[in-house]
Amino acid sequence: MNFDRKPSLFHLLLAIFALLVPLASAQAQANKSEAPAVSNQKPEQQSDTSGASEMEQLKSQVKQLQALIEQQQRALATIQKRLDETDGKARAAAAVSSTGLDGTVGVSADLRTASLQAGQAPKDAPAASQAKAQDKPAVVAGWDRNHAFLRSADSSFETYIGGYAQLDGRAYQSGDHPPNTFLIRRARLAAEGKVARYFDFKLEGDFADTSGTLLRDFYVNIHRIDEFQLRFGQFRVPISQEEIRTDSFQDFVERSMVNNLVPSRSPGLMAWGTLNWTKDEIIQTGEFEYYIGAFNGKGLLANNNNGTPETAIRLRFAPWRNGKGFISKGFIFGGAFTQGRSLGGTSVRGQTESRSFSFFTPDTINGKYIRANGEMTWLLGPAVIRAEYDQTNQRRDNLGVAGRNLPGVVAKGYTAQFTYMLTGEDKPEAGTLTPKHNLFSDGKGLHRFGAWELKFRYANLQIADSTAKSNRAESFYFGPNWYMNRYVRYMLDIGFERFKDPARSPKPGDRNFFVVLSRVQVAF
Repeated sequence: MNFDRKPSLFHLLLAIFALLVPLASAQAQANKSEAPAVSNQKPEQQSDTSGASEMEQLKSQVKQLQALIEQQQRALATIQKRLDETDGKARAAAAVSSTGLDGTVGVSADLRTASLQAGQAPKDAPAASQAKAQDKPAVVAGWDRNHAFLRSADSSFETYIGGYAQLDGRAYQSGDHPPNTFLIRRARLAAEGKVARYFDFKLEGDFADTSGTLLRDFYVNIHRIDEFQLRFGQFRVPISQEEIRTDSFQDFVERSMVNNLVPSRSPGLMAWGTLNWTKDEIIQTGEFEYYIGAFNGKGLLANNNNGTPETAIRLRFAPWRNGKGFISKGFIFGGAFTQGRSLGGTSVRGQTESRSFSFFTPDTINGKYIRANGEMTWLLGPAVIRAEYDQTNQRRDNLGVAGRNLPGVVAKGYTAQFTYMLTGEDKPEAGTLTPKHNLFSDGKGLHRFGAWELKFRYANLQIADSTAKSNRAESFYFGPNWYMNRYVRYMLDIGFERFKDPARSPKPGDRNFFVVLSRVQVAF
C-alpha cells in the first residue's frame, strides 16, 4: 500500500463533521440567548441594560469559537499522527515483501523504516534524505519485459535475474558414435547489475554441468566512461566473435568445429572500451572497440602452472555503425591475437559439431603457443552474414627422445554462415529477437506462428603435427529456427560431416556422416 502524507477524504469529512456539531450547538445557544427574556424590569431599565447584555453575549460566543478551533486543530493533529503511523507500518511491510535473495536488503529496509517511524533517523542522513526515504520504498522489485529485477530507490544498486535452459536432441547415422539421445545441454541462472553506480557485476552458474565446475561467469567491471573500463574475474578471453556471442544467442545448436581452436573462459583481468568518432562534429558515424587482457589461460577455475600469463588483444571496427546507409551501417570487422605458455598441457582437439567422433586426438604440448583470429559480421536487416578464420600454433619442446623438440601442432579453420528472417524481423548482432507476432498471441482467433528463420553454415578444420597428414574435416549445416516468442525458441540443424580420411570417420570406410541436432530453449 502507498499512503499519502496528507489526510484522506474520509478523515477530512470526519474532521469537518466534528467541527460543525459544536458550531451548531453554539449557534443554538446564541439564538437562545437572543430570545426576549421575561422580566419585571421597567421598559426604560431594559433599554439601558440591553446593550451591555449583547456585548457580553458576543464576547462569550467569540471565546466559544476560539475554543472550538483549538479543539479541531488538536483533532486534526491526532488524525495526522495516526496516518503517519499507518504509513510507516505499510512501508515496513513493503520493505519486508521486497527482500533480496539472501534477505539482507529487506531487513535493512525494515530497520530503517522502524527508526524513521520512531523519529530516530540515521545520524549521517540529512533531513531531505530522511524525508525522501519516507516517501519511497527502500527496494523496488518487478519485471522489465526481459528480466526480473531488484533496484534501490535511488538506483545506486540494481540487479537483474536472468537465465536460460536448453534441451537438445541428437540423432546420428549408424556407425561408431554415441547413441541417439536427449540431454540438458545447459541450465544457467545469472544475476548481473551494478552497485554504487559505476561498478557492474555478473555471477552465472550452470546447473547442467556434470564436471563440477558450476561457475561460469563472475566478474566486476569498473565502468565510469565507455572509453575505458576495467574488468576483473572469470569471463571469456577476447578472441573469436563466435565464442564471445553468448550461448543463448547462437544461430545453430552447436558452435562450428572451428571453435575448437579458441579458448573460452578463464580467470584474469582486462582493460577495454568503445570509442566513437564523428563527421563534421555533428553526426556520429563510426565505432571502435578494443580489448587488452591477461589470463591464466588454462580454463574454468584453473590456476596458471608456469608463471607466464596468457595475454590477449582484440580490435573491432564498425566504421559506419551509426550512418544512414543500409548496406554499410551493419558492416563490422576485426581480429585478435593471444599468446601464452603451456607446461605439459594438451593440444587442440579435432571434433565436429555433432561431437560424435574425434578425428584428431590431442597431443601433449610444452612451450609457447599463439592464436590468431580474423572475423567479419554484416547485418542487413533480416539477413546476417558472419565469417571467421582461426589459427593456433602450439609447441612441443623437450618432449622427444633425449629432450629434443618435436614438431608443433598447427591447426587452421574457417567458417561462414548466412541467416535470413522469413518473417521480416531485423536480426540483432547479439541479442534477443522479438517476433512481430507471437505464437497464439492474436485474440481474434487467427493464430500467429511467431518468427521463422532459415540458416546455412560451412566449416572447415585441419590439424597437423607432422605425424599424420589427413586430419581434416568439413561440415555443412542448414535448417530452420522458430521463435515462438521472445523467450521460447526451437532450432533444427541438419548436418553433413565429411572426413578426409575414411578411417577417421564415425562410419569407417565412408567419408560422409549424416546427423540431426535439435534444441528447445527458454531464456529470460
